[in-house]
Amino acid sequence: MRELKETSVEMLDVIGIGIGPFNLSLAALIEPTPLRALFLDKRDTFFWHPGLRLPNSRLQVSPLKDCVTLVDPTSPHSFLNYLALHGRLYSFVNKRNASTSRQEFIEYYRWVAGRLNTLRFSEDVTNVVPFRDGYRISTNATTFLTRAIVVGVGVEPKIPDCARSLSSETVYHAADYLDRQLPHAAEHVLVVGGGQSGAEIIEDILGRSVSTQITWVTSRSNLFSMDDNSFVNEAYTPAYSRRFHALPLQQRRDIVEGEMLTSDGISADLCNRLYEMLYDRSVDRTLADRFRVLSSAVVKDITSHNKRWRVDLDEIATQRSSSVVVDRIVLATGFQPRMPPFLEALLEGACKEGGLPVLGPDYAVRFGRHMPGPIYLQNQSRVQHGLQSANLSLVAYRNSQIINSLLGRPFYLNTSDRQMILGCAPLDTSKRDAGVVAMQSTRHVLGGT
Repeated sequence: MRELKETSVEMLDVIGIGIGPFNLSLAALIEPTPLRALFLDKRDTFFWHPGLRLPNSRLQVSPLKDCVTLVDPTSPHSFLNYLALHGRLYSFVNKRNASTSRQEFIEYYRWVAGRLNTLRFSEDVTNVVPFRDGYRISTNATTFLTRAIVVGVGVEPKIPDCARSLSSETVYHAADYLDRQLPHAAEHVLVVGGGQSGAEIIEDILGRSVSTQITWVTSRSNLFSMDDNSFVNEAYTPAYSRRFHALPLQQRRDIVEGEMLTSDGISADLCNRLYEMLYDRSVDRTLADRFRVLSSAVVKDITSHNKRWRVDLDEIATQRSSSVVVDRIVLATGFQPRMPPFLEALLEGACKEGGLPVLGPDYAVRFGRHMPGPIYLQNQSRVQHGLQSANLSLVAYRNSQIINSLLGRPFYLNTSDRQMILGCAPLDTSKRDAGVVAMQSTRHVLGGT
């Protein structure tokens, strides 16, 4: 009876697990296709790092890198259409810059989510198993069948080992900053991490009180701004992504390391604002002994100390050790891909390269054994496809490739611009992939009735 009940469930063409910006974009781009799709998320509504929604936080990429525009500029789900329907298009154009706040982009995402009928929240995926010619997806509420899966479960905070067991009201990740009591004037606050999130939190603390003592620790040798000049941004184009994917593994790893500041630096405007705030405080004598930056240093240990926290630091350049006693620790230490148990089980048979699953140009996992349908990974391929994998820059392009792969035909045409900087890497990835293992094609013709 159970088998009969399960086989009576409609077989969908694709199910997206997780509804963050990446799968939200996929849902918007799938809408005009014949694909029968559904997207599941355990949360009860759309969220995007709510703990980092600071008043002055800005989007670090162009808002035209939204869910759809760079693939389908005529889509009704574009950021420009959002502005037009909310009566802000002319005002946006009249601004002195073409950037937007994180808050406005979150509202844009929520607007898109509210327009799509393929999203189902409060559906926590607990298991995914192969089932005949597809997969059976179990949630806390029901069961679904699908021929293909797109995993977009997002990221989770990266916590240093020494802080894993210390999570509290005074030791927490930057992702929880607005969910905790905000720092007050009498505290000494330690912020760990020299990227954008750490800088935004420093700006927020400085703007709240002139009395709060701040120590800012970064493993980098300085507070480096994000490199986003026009030539550098050529690295966030479809053609560059295809060339990158064709390179040998070690060369890809070297590029990711060498180009990190094109994705993981502080915006230049924020760097300059912080410097000016500190300069003004030095003029009015409210800076002395209240602020310091410790560069080239890493947190070695954190221990309780008279209702405060003693933090032991290792100085990278000098190999010396030091310590600081603080009241609050904010860990702006970045994020890492989530790996829920069902995904670990699914990837057991994946072909590996350097310990990472091999992904095709269409972001489908390559398997060494037969699988009943393709499995695509969102935000899990920084080394396989480049830094853009975790960046909003190519989200629409990536999803157009997934849709074309699902349909087995080019529903979305490759309309990428001519490259200003040309590379010499071959576009054909077949030789590199063939050297790993002989693998089946992931192109399945779906969407038929």
